[in-house]
Amino acid sequence: MVCCAVAMCKNTSTKISKNKDGITFHRFPRDPDRRCLWEIAVNRENEWSASAFSAVCSEHFDIKDFYITEGGLRRLSIDAIPSINISACQIPKPTFSNLPIDVKPSDSDEVMKLKFKVNRLEIIAENRKRRLQMMWQGRRRLKKKLERMKRIIKHLIRYKEDKLSGNK
Repeated sequence: MVCCAVAMCKNTSTKISKNKDGITFHRFPRDPDRRCLWEIAVNRENEWSASAFSAVCSEHFDIKDFYITEGGLRRLSIDAIPSINISACQIPKPTFSNLPIDVKPSDSDEVMKLKFKVNRLEIIAENRKRRLQMMWQGRRRLKKKLERMKRIIKHLIRYKEDKLSGNK
């Protein structure tokens, strides 16, 4: 059983289903600096430190902290730090599992589930669009780098030919 390490959170893997509730659990980073940031963020008592099995549920991460892999898996970005709904003093913010959806009293359970799925798919589409833009930007950078390398190689070839012709 996995329990959320955030002090006020009661989410556990026995009560929560990823498919039904949309909540996932994420282990603390192995990098000591990032691990320390997470330990501070979860708002536990001073002497507490994360174990190898400590995890934080997705309710405490911003929607922008997630990305979708090519295989369709939702992953946490490397620079994500738990920041939402950490303490009782904080005003609750919408998370991945409780995004605001236009629900009407006349909507059936099936309609509400479909609205939730559409909302999640819109977020996934937005994340993929952002990743695609980043890939195109990376492609442009690589093209520029390739052109620079070609110029350097041409310059080196000319330099070598000039040096060889000067020695003869």
